[in-house]
Amino acid sequence: MNRIRQCILTVAIILAATLLPRGEAREWTSTDGRKLQAVFVGIQGDKIELKLANGQSVSVPKDRLIPADAEAAERFAVLGDDSFTKMSARNIDNLLAQTLVKNGFKSFNDPLPDDLFVRRVYLDIIGRIPTREEFQKFADSPRPDKREALIDELLIHPGRASHLFNYFADMYRLTAAGDFNNGIRMEPYIQWWKDSLTQNKTYDQIVREMVTATGNIGHNPAAGFLLRDAGMEFDAFSNFGQVLLGIDVSCAQCHDHPFEEWTMEDFYSMAAFFGQTQRTLSSYKTEDAMGMVKAEMPGAPAGWLEQFRTFARGKGINFDDPAASRQFGWYTTFLGWNLADIETRITPVPESVYDVGGKVFDPGTLIGKPAKAGGKSRREALADWLTDPENPRFAVVIANRMWTRAFGRGLVNPVHDFSDDDIKNASQMQTLAFVTNEMKRVNYDLREFMRILYNTRAYQSISTAEEPDAADKYFFQGPVLRRMRAEQAWDSLTLLGEGPEIDTRKGRDGSFLRELLKVDFEKETMDMVFAKYEAFSSNRGETMGLAVATEPGSLSPGQAINEGLRASEMVQPAAAASLLDTFGQSDRFVTDQHNFDGSVPQVLALMNGGVTSSLTGSASKLVTDLEKFDGPDDKVRGVFATLLSRFPTEEELSLGMKMMEDYGDDGIRDLGWALINSPEFLYIQ
Repeated sequence: MNRIRQCILTVAIILAATLLPRGEAREWTSTDGRKLQAVFVGIQGDKIELKLANGQSVSVPKDRLIPADAEAAERFAVLGDDSFTKMSARNIDNLLAQTLVKNGFKSFNDPLPDDLFVRRVYLDIIGRIPTREEFQKFADSPRPDKREALIDELLIHPGRASHLFNYFADMYRLTAAGDFNNGIRMEPYIQWWKDSLTQNKTYDQIVREMVTATGNIGHNPAAGFLLRDAGMEFDAFSNFGQVLLGIDVSCAQCHDHPFEEWTMEDFYSMAAFFGQTQRTLSSYKTEDAMGMVKAEMPGAPAGWLEQFRTFARGKGINFDDPAASRQFGWYTTFLGWNLADIETRITPVPESVYDVGGKVFDPGTLIGKPAKAGGKSRREALADWLTDPENPRFAVVIANRMWTRAFGRGLVNPVHDFSDDDIKNASQMQTLAFVTNEMKRVNYDLREFMRILYNTRAYQSISTAEEPDAADKYFFQGPVLRRMRAEQAWDSLTLLGEGPEIDTRKGRDGSFLRELLKVDFEKETMDMVFAKYEAFSSNRGETMGLAVATEPGSLSPGQAINEGLRASEMVQPAAAASLLDTFGQSDRFVTDQHNFDGSVPQVLALMNGGVTSSLTGSASKLVTDLEKFDGPDDKVRGVFATLLSRFPTEEELSLGMKMMEDYGDDGIRDLGWALINSPEFLYIQ
């Protein structure tokens, strides 16, 4: 039977060589050297399912393929076959190249050498430099497809979600406490973002869940998107326009846009999609009432809040004591910081707004077709309109943003505010149209979209060192030379001090706060809710931020670790004057506020900061890490591989060996200090 199967496999391999054009599918190689052109389908037990060009499926035992192909199948089982990925990458390169030639360029920048490539993809995909072992493994690999393999490996690495979270944290202004008060924190919402990215939830699904969420962040953490700006609903819509439509209509709150066709009526009509949404327990107007109506606790029986106050009084809460009353009010306010749609609720334009003050607008879209209600709530209709493939803005905005992450500059700029004319006049207009359609084709799978971009020849080109002027067109002969984000610098330095275990270390997750806010008003007794209030009172502020649930339903929290963490696992954003703040992490008050400018405090932090001292001081971890190397030449190579992910030049090797000859281990520390403080360490070449 085995001989029969062997014959069948041999015939299939021979047939495939003639049936499937080269380059349209992966070439699989058996252990005896035979070739098979086929598309990966899946893994069933110990067999790999492949599809030939004629549509026929074949099953190949894993041990019949060379190790590289068996490993590729394991990657494809998570990511999917890469035939369309590479085809799409080639199409992007072709479109870019055509425009480059038309504008006087011979081709792309020179190809990126392996050492620069490995460092770039580690920083761009998982947000940190590679370890020396990771660099050496890639450098030693003889595989012709090692770049594609590394890209795939990093895309399923836990660091991918960590690094991508940092970008969306700036974009959506994710903050735990920051500008919130009365004990209101956002860790459950922040953790929801991290979980969504870890699960590779599609971007349109993420947006839909945020726009249509109900309840508080205990019931549904995605509610944090709209609760982020509770009490500032019209300002919130301004941010909505920037991040989801690429349109800054903020000035239209007060006057018609001076350069675009947006009017005040357009602004308030679009904002009206949220006009029936209750966000807090404050009073609101209704269509059938002259005065203000006090909001009931969403999801609770009528009068529940007053009944809970009476119950609390019986439990000893003295509401005549301002401190006790305030403490109790913080919890009920947080519990009622809750999204619910009320059909009779109205949101008039503030009276202070000239010309339209006091008016109530019906929902209307800024661009494209009208949103269809069809028995849905306003927010559900808005989510349908927003994520519809025919929406002229949604796909292009997120495709352009992901392109910016890879290349350091958008195909159209700025990413949060561009006009239709800007799209038509983009330097690579055809490429912009293509990647927009690709974003739709991959169904907003951000991981697959980035997989396409990282496989392009354009991305794998030497960076353009001279930053193009904002007003000039850039044709993407390669990425723009970029400095690390604050989080990349932090995560890279933390890696050097702590090791690769930082990739799986978890910090705060908001799980305990979720337990306290996830109240089922129909099933939970007043005693049960009051117990949650007492737990809330005992764990406020930063204590609450670090509290984690030890098990579902437990009101005795554990404590999250708070050291040796990647930036995404720390408090959001980092404290003022921290290394992250010093290197430009956004304060999350304004969309996309990350700062890449250099400064004197940054220089001082690298020269004399705590992380640098731990690596190059008297108890140098760098020296300890290199103890296994015998010769001074290997130790110098080790320092360069550890810090810069490359081998030293002959001149650098000679200088490094001279430092060791003169100063021993102190020479290693001095060399490490010099490399950390070099521009090469902080830049993504």
